[in-house]
Amino acid sequence: MRVLEIDNLHVSFKTRGGEIHAVRGVDLHVEDGETLAIVGESGCGKSVTAQSIMGMIPKPHGRIKGGSIKFRDHEMTTLSSKKLREIRGTEIGMIFQDPMTSLNPTMKIGHQIDEIFIKKLKLSRDEAKKKTIKLLQEVGIADPTTRYSDYSHQFSGGMRQRVVIAIALAANPSLLIADEPTTALDVTIQAQILELLKRIQLERQTSIVLITHDLGVVAELADRVSVMYAGIVVESGTVHDLFESPKHPYTWGLLKSVPNIHSQEKERLMAIEGTPPDLFDPPMGCPFAQRCPYAMEVCIEYLPEKEFFSESHSARCWLQDKRAKGYSEIAAGGERHG
Repeated sequence: MRVLEIDNLHVSFKTRGGEIHAVRGVDLHVEDGETLAIVGESGCGKSVTAQSIMGMIPKPHGRIKGGSIKFRDHEMTTLSSKKLREIRGTEIGMIFQDPMTSLNPTMKIGHQIDEIFIKKLKLSRDEAKKKTIKLLQEVGIADPTTRYSDYSHQFSGGMRQRVVIAIALAANPSLLIADEPTTALDVTIQAQILELLKRIQLERQTSIVLITHDLGVVAELADRVSVMYAGIVVESGTVHDLFESPKHPYTWGLLKSVPNIHSQEKERLMAIEGTPPDLFDPPMGCPFAQRCPYAMEVCIEYLPEKEFFSESHSARCWLQDKRAKGYSEIAAGGERHG
């Protein structure tokens, strides 16, 4: 069953310098118990897409200009503020990337989790405390009864992130949005948090939308991947599709910029030259055209339609168009060396 479906989403922000077109026609979907990773450079629209799902686009400057966000039976773009607040924290949970700014430094950790049980689920304070201690234990906090009364500054970065995960899970949501959940953590703690998320998903059958720029995290946790660039999903497929047979030059560039630990040969990591386009005035054609070494004239002038390579795998790239004669070898070479 499909938990989330986003169709042709457009989000913009009005600033003194003009209107920023942050998300431009995004299509996504998430199935029950599935993890979808949204990857791309900073500023590509990943977090704005997540905020749109939660109904957290800051107003009056930000607005959803068009499209549909369906969560279960709810059309999120037309819900009242009251209904959105009811869904947030109960049916949809969110893990923010910086736990230090997500937690209230003046409140005991236990009380911050208690609030979910008391305000959202209407439990008594004693019942809430019992559930909070059990939840702290579930996310790997040692001696949860004692730590219940501690403040956030008394926890390490990894432990704070576990607390943030506990808050997101308190009402047992069917969808969990994790926005760069391991960015501020060292490699060892990152691995522990990823294992925790995998275990939680297996035990609770929670669907996850994972926002990240780390392809290692994607390989570890995701089932499917959507690659975003300049507010557009340029490629989407299973993890196997993206790592074994990438179709878009931007995806090739992302893959070439990370080390391959399985390679027997020394490989030079490649940076993607240039900078993303100005979203005050988005390009008419493919947004990656100015940085793409394979760009053709048509790439500058027209945005390509989706080309489907299987039921699960699609990309927006003129190289993959059947009319792009003579470029099939380039496309195939990009796949092999992605």
